[in-house]
Amino acid sequence: MRISHRLVLFGLLLPAVLFAQSQSPASLPQLVRTRVVALDGKGAPVVDLKASDFHITDQNRQLALAFLHPPFAAHPAPSPREGWVQSRASHQTPHTVAILFDLFNLMQNNRLDSFQRVEAALPRLTESSNVYFYLLNLDGTLEALVPAQDEKGNILTPPADWHRNASKLLQKYSKNLGRTRPAGILQEDVVKKTYVALETVARHLGAFPGVRDLIWVTDGVPNVFDTRQQCSGDWVECALYVPHLAVTLDNAGVAVHPLSYGILRPDVTLAMEDVAGLTGGKTFYREDLDAVAAQLAQWAAGSYLLLLAPPADNWDNKFHRLRVQCERKGVKLISRQRYYAYPSQGQVPALEFAAMSALLKIPTDAAEVELRGSIAPGSKPGTAMVRIRIDPTDLCTIDETGNAVGQVSVMYAQYDGRNLLGSTQPMTFNLRMPRQQLLDSAKEGLPFDQEIVVDPRAKAVRFILYDRGSRFLGSVTLPVPGR
Repeated sequence: MRISHRLVLFGLLLPAVLFAQSQSPASLPQLVRTRVVALDGKGAPVVDLKASDFHITDQNRQLALAFLHPPFAAHPAPSPREGWVQSRASHQTPHTVAILFDLFNLMQNNRLDSFQRVEAALPRLTESSNVYFYLLNLDGTLEALVPAQDEKGNILTPPADWHRNASKLLQKYSKNLGRTRPAGILQEDVVKKTYVALETVARHLGAFPGVRDLIWVTDGVPNVFDTRQQCSGDWVECALYVPHLAVTLDNAGVAVHPLSYGILRPDVTLAMEDVAGLTGGKTFYREDLDAVAAQLAQWAAGSYLLLLAPPADNWDNKFHRLRVQCERKGVKLISRQRYYAYPSQGQVPALEFAAMSALLKIPTDAAEVELRGSIAPGSKPGTAMVRIRIDPTDLCTIDETGNAVGQVSVMYAQYDGRNLLGSTQPMTFNLRMPRQQLLDSAKEGLPFDQEIVVDPRAKAVRFILYDRGSRFLGSVTLPVPGR
């Protein structure tokens, strides 16, 4: 990422009781994250659940909720204020979908039917969501037909009419429908290529704020057991490479939804259900692809984020059974059923930097953390005073002896229109204040004011915030006065 030497900060002008700059990434406990969709008896999202409505166990041990973020539909943005720019224009949840059409793992006698059903459904996909399309070819090569990122990691916007021309995208692969896999591909090779494809698409999706769903059109989940050690669990616990897949999908925050048009054996069906349960996804059978995408968009609008803080001895490099239940009668939950307890606290700075760097390349602002911002000429020529107000209810804070404790990182970027001129390195701040004071600050927002040097070419300054607990992103772009 290009760093401008002119983009410097003069200093913070906010009360020290709110934020204190920190170099430590470990002020928060390591958290288990799960997206949860709550549905009523008619399948409609339920958006008014409270923390007390959830009952959670980890390996049959009850866990209390450390943090609950409700759906954005239940958390509307405040009214605009004159002279201030808001990051969240509506209560709609940002939602991105990737489709992975997996010729590699489709049964040969089912490829033509699956191909035709996908081809027919693509033109009917809704245009309101970001939808990307990948294909895993018969030799295990991942083909990015409508990619979310280019080879340099730049975020791409899908052409508005790509799904109308889906036949052209797919036609060159139709010749593979009746062929067998190339000779010499062993079962472990199949597993590696398939998992790498899933991880690659998930990483591409992980650059986008909001809810991220991966629809995997397949007829099964390949696996190969680890014969080097004894294992008394199921294939998830005993197979090679599954922990790496689980951690990668978790870090990307992507839910995987297998979709099959085949007639499957119970063991194959169970494996697809297991993969969905690893990520908070759902398995679909013989449903139209566009209908699945529409349903996921509806669920995204009603999804909760639950954060759990297990004890320190929890992180034992093993799979854990997670059960999330709703105490309210008639409400069904879709959530993660298992996670890999990998002690990954050291990955926090890398995940943060990747998310913030990706946002620098996206023209629209992220609205997971609601921000208001204003900008005015600074105290010296060539400077500007940036005033930010942060919605505290969007920040993950852990209770600690009556105080709300959290951690955020911020950076500034400047643009000469759509082109990035430069950015600061992320600065990490610890938040610590009485819980009631945090709640009382919701109306006005937490203040974060700084004076910065402005590049003479800059037309806009963007403030970016990353919440380390929830991994939520927020940003607000402010026009430079007089430019």
